[in-house]
Amino acid sequence: MKAQRLISRLLLLIGAAACIELFVYASRDAETTAPVEAVHDHHHPPTLDVSHTLKQDDLHLKLNVTGFTFSVENMGKDNRYGEGHVHLYLDGNKVAKIFEPQYVLKDIPPGRHEVVVELAHNNHESYGVQQKLQIDVKP
Repeated sequence: MKAQRLISRLLLLIGAAACIELFVYASRDAETTAPVEAVHDHHHPPTLDVSHTLKQDDLHLKLNVTGFTFSVENMGKDNRYGEGHVHLYLDGNKVAKIFEPQYVLKDIPPGRHEVVVELAHNNHESYGVQQKLQIDVKP
């Protein structure tokens, strides 16, 4: 009977030691992967420089980007950092998605307007990179 208790206690101690060892190694492995995940979070943000001309009621945009690739084929799919498209807003309303460095927004109504050009991920979330323009369309 004493031998069975001793064996039971030894098995219990071995099991507890195995659980502690598993916890220690799992924690250490989690710590070693943390820096790898952090690298993905520290991408250099893409840049956007917009030049524009207004020809009557048509706005011609030229989008100079760095660290960014236009991708119509991956729109709505998983994000790949540095890839996506551009959202174009006129007076706060999204009026276009742009997939190339040049774009013409046609038939803008007369008056003063705010134009916002914003880089977007494949899933349409903003990169937080945008440029605002003020334009005056003559009647």
